[in-house]
Amino acid sequence: MKLIPNNYGEKLVFAASMALSRWVNGSKNLKESNFQNILVFKLDEIGDMVYSLHVFDLLKQRYPGARITLLCKPYCVSLVNSHPSIDQVFTDIDELIESYDLIVDLRGNWHTIWYALRHLPKARLDRGTVRYQNKKSGGHPHEVITNTRIIAPLLHEIPEIPKPRIFVSGIAIERVKQYLSENGINKFAVLHAGARKVLRRWPASNFANLAIWLKQTHQLDCVLTGDTNDDELVQTIQKQIPFETFNTCNLFDLTEFGALVQQAALYVGNESGPLCIASISGTPSLGLFGPGEPVVFYPYGKHTAYIHHVLECNPCDQIHCVHPDNTCMQRISLEEVKMKVNGLIGAL
Repeated sequence: MKLIPNNYGEKLVFAASMALSRWVNGSKNLKESNFQNILVFKLDEIGDMVYSLHVFDLLKQRYPGARITLLCKPYCVSLVNSHPSIDQVFTDIDELIESYDLIVDLRGNWHTIWYALRHLPKARLDRGTVRYQNKKSGGHPHEVITNTRIIAPLLHEIPEIPKPRIFVSGIAIERVKQYLSENGINKFAVLHAGARKVLRRWPASNFANLAIWLKQTHQLDCVLTGDTNDDELVQTIQKQIPFETFNTCNLFDLTEFGALVQQAALYVGNESGPLCIASISGTPSLGLFGPGEPVVFYPYGKHTAYIHHVLECNPCDQIHCVHPDNTCMQRISLEEVKMKVNGLIGAL
């Protein structure tokens, strides 16, 4: 018998965070407040960070003269360094030596709660409050919407369709252009076959067959991407393809990857951070989903699509599969993917 529910620790953090915000804010009318020194906590993964980028634009529009500081994980720094609405980025909470009149806890932990207690702001907004409201109203919407709702008490006008943006530096664009030129790559697709959890991965042989079809049908070169952990997987895929393809595993940082997908004719990948980057870049992007929660992290943007066979066991822990001989990712057929790709490319 399971005595401790799933995500018990996270739920405790959310409950404590919600209680702290209620105490700090009291009966204040936050829409009438003027904040000049804002701290945002976003201790989360790459995709979560991507789907929160619009928050910084909204805060800067609401408080044009405010200084906005972000605390995030180290591997997200290259993603946000060029963002014009973020004035300062830290990766260690001990580096924060100022006091802030507004703290926005997009994703925090016990350390961020303790920090707010020790450096009481005039106001505090948090994820726990919105997650509780979402649950009461019937379920969690897309992550972009959840992040917007966290800062909604500050806004006079809430955007109907929030637009997260990645800002790519000129240096990143030039580095990608140089790589493409040196390798004679013109019209190309970016394929991301990796994922942190194995159960999130579409079979490698399917990616190989997709690359062959893209070359034969749409004359697209294939650029395979990922981090160091994906290199062996990418090489396995390349061995199944009878023409030259390009392995960029761990070659580009996140903004350079953003520049790469902006140049691409197509992106296809499993549920992951790179998919989130591609989906808001304007590039036609197809996401392949399996054990992940429906809706919350689907591709967000104009020219996007997804395939997700939602089984009765969804969402799961993404480690123990009850259908090991026919997982949800294995149920995505190559023909389904081809149809979606034709629709994305034909719509341009």
